[in-house]
Amino acid sequence: MPLAFLTPLSVLCVEAVAHPQDEAAEVHINDSGVSELIEHGNRAEVSADDASANQVEDELPAVSISDESNSEGSMAMEPLVLGQSNDSASESADDEEDEEDEWRFYLDLYAFAPLSTDTTTQLNGGDPINANSSLADVFATTRAGLTFKASAEYGRFGIYSGVNYGAAYQSETVAKWKSTNRVRNALGFSSDRIRVDTKNKIDATVETSQFIYDLAVRYRAGDIQKPKMEKGSASFVGFVGARFIDGWMTTTIDVERKTKLSADGRFLNREETRKFEKSASGTWANTWVQPLIGMLATYALSEDWQAFAYLDAGGFGLAGERDLTGTAQAGIAYALGNSAQASLSYKYFGLDYAGGSGNGYTSRQSGINFGLRWLFD
Repeated sequence: MPLAFLTPLSVLCVEAVAHPQDEAAEVHINDSGVSELIEHGNRAEVSADDASANQVEDELPAVSISDESNSEGSMAMEPLVLGQSNDSASESADDEEDEEDEWRFYLDLYAFAPLSTDTTTQLNGGDPINANSSLADVFATTRAGLTFKASAEYGRFGIYSGVNYGAAYQSETVAKWKSTNRVRNALGFSSDRIRVDTKNKIDATVETSQFIYDLAVRYRAGDIQKPKMEKGSASFVGFVGARFIDGWMTTTIDVERKTKLSADGRFLNREETRKFEKSASGTWANTWVQPLIGMLATYALSEDWQAFAYLDAGGFGLAGERDLTGTAQAGIAYALGNSAQASLSYKYFGLDYAGGSGNGYTSRQSGINFGLRWLFD
């Protein structure tokens, strides 16, 4: 058969395969068309060279493939689809491995608003002094503050650090009273006509400064912590390290007394006014190191919302008669884009220390914690 005649036949076969369900379609070739094809084929056979013959022979397998049924064609394509999904799965696994083997940095800035603060202070073996402060008192007495956390992670291991610094100043009149007494002479006799009036006042000033620095190594189990996580994914980070604490406190007591002498309700012409002032102060300062352990667990409620819990504990009585610090915190976080996150939680922090020399300090705070976290990868 002439080579030129195969070309229109291959086209017809392709069209027939492309429309297999159209059984009513028929192809009519009249005699004149066949004659023209034969003549055209004769001319093409004379002028065709070896290269064009090879090109047509290369096209013949396509014609034979097109003769298969639709069902066989669909079955033949299934292995191709499966091969593509396997490739995509392997690529996804490779991407996850590549992501694990990358550096990630976390920065947390937060503000702690303690609704209640209870403190107990003991200086030089004296009587303990208890005090309770509201949130308004804390805002009124706070002079400086800085709180943040920072972490770096490569793979599942990383480094964790945190800074908590606060300074406060408080001064108030803790006692104030008046007294009137009769004057007694040297023999012990007294007279109602001559009296001594006194006014007394005690002022107390307390200055405190507390600096806490945490440094630890951390290990993560579960998914990578991100502002946006797939629903149901979870992450757990445990850390162990050291907590450095530097604190000092100065308490000053000012006692003021004013005395006036009067007779028959009138001040004497020679009024005697004596003013006694006495001040007492004590300062406590110490720097110590505690072993530290802690954890942070995160669970994705949805792509944007997460629930988290944080716990840490340090000291365990190793640096003094009493030596213990701890934090308990639980809350929710919301994603602000792909690299930022805002959080709201309830937090408790406690510190209890006594060094064995009659000085001790205990503080317990609980309240609302507002936080912002950034992820850099």
